[in-house]
Amino acid sequence: MPEKSQRPTKIAKYEIKRRIGRGAMGVVYEAFDPFVQRTVAIKVAHSAAELDDATKQKLREGFFAEVYSAGRMHHPSVVSVYDAGQEADLNYIVMEFIDGMTLQEYVTGGKTLTPNQVVDVIYQCAKGLDYVHREGIIHRDLKPGNIMLSNEGEVKIMDFSIAHVDVGFEGHDTEVLGSPMYMPPEQLSEEKRLVAQSDIYSLGAVMYALLARKAPYKASSLESLIYKISNLEPQPVMEANPEVPEHIADIVEKAMQKIIYDRYESAYLLAKDLSNSFGRLRGVGERIDMQEKWKTLRFLAFFKDFSDEQITEVVNASEWKEFEKGEIIVTEGEQETAFYIIAKGGVDVVKNGQAVGAMKQGDCFGEIAFLTRQPRNATIVARTEVSLMSVSTSLMEQASTETQLRYYRIFLENLIARLSQATDKLVEAEKAISDS
Repeated sequence: MPEKSQRPTKIAKYEIKRRIGRGAMGVVYEAFDPFVQRTVAIKVAHSAAELDDATKQKLREGFFAEVYSAGRMHHPSVVSVYDAGQEADLNYIVMEFIDGMTLQEYVTGGKTLTPNQVVDVIYQCAKGLDYVHREGIIHRDLKPGNIMLSNEGEVKIMDFSIAHVDVGFEGHDTEVLGSPMYMPPEQLSEEKRLVAQSDIYSLGAVMYALLARKAPYKASSLESLIYKISNLEPQPVMEANPEVPEHIADIVEKAMQKIIYDRYESAYLLAKDLSNSFGRLRGVGERIDMQEKWKTLRFLAFFKDFSDEQITEVVNASEWKEFEKGEIIVTEGEQETAFYIIAKGGVDVVKNGQAVGAMKQGDCFGEIAFLTRQPRNATIVARTEVSLMSVSTSLMEQASTETQLRYYRIFLENLIARLSQATDKLVEAEKAISDS
């Protein structure tokens, strides 16, 4: 058995169990991490021993691009990346292990999904994709083989190896990367203009494939495939599968429009349309939202000493609010006693009409008003789109005594640090005045 002889038995600290997949960038193994006692998946890059150094470096950078893009994201519908490195001649990435199979098995394999199940799966994908886009990342290679469906029915978007990360400059790729079968027309054109709606087209094509049980287009050559995607419409999904309801077919059609601006403006709106079509999906949405909140808090410094169970209690005992850029969150002088933690985004602090400071993800505000019930002494304005976790005394009383004590200890530590910084600034200001 060549596969057994070539398969490593150990990479760094990870014990290799079996091969579970193979793709263009590498081989994926199931492995075990003895330090944290958990099963993981390890992607190992294909050998580049026979290539020149410049090509090796380019392949290595492409392989580890997945760490930069996927590693910064924390969402229940996006696979988690734990670790990465080099071991001898092997480049590897360690990821969350998903006990399930890719959606490709439901397109060309022996398994199928009902239209209702497809809506459920694509809804979860759309929620995850909305998060990915809000993080400034375009996946660029969404296809059934890059989406896992666990045995519990949970979706995980994976393989961000060719993802485009928005780092503030404009540029165009010079070659077609990824899987053309599910790519939008603009990704296959000479311009290769990629936006969030490019991923929405690909997700619509995945939805089509799950419903029709075949890819939207079939061709004998890349040139023929590009022509069909750019100029022809696929077979109507209701014709391919008469069980598909018309309103679901309409959603697929809108997602797969050839002109970018005819598609859904965002993955959030796609998810909303799917949810409106099936009221039963609201429960799924609530579950995903709860998991997203939990993961957000898990990675904030405020909650670093909380156990998983305590974070769950805090999520259950909090209210979450969303604000658009430029929206006023609290107003100077108003009588409000909530305490806020910035879960995502950034805010400006304004006093007497003048900006006097800024806060970012993980920072807190409203401690004084929370403790003393005095009016707000500053206006807080959303500098970006902002998600806030709001906590009141009555809500926190729902948590266990141990969780409340831990929460208020961290709360007071933050308040003391804030007052200490304010005191230092006053001392510096007085010193500057006296020196002048």
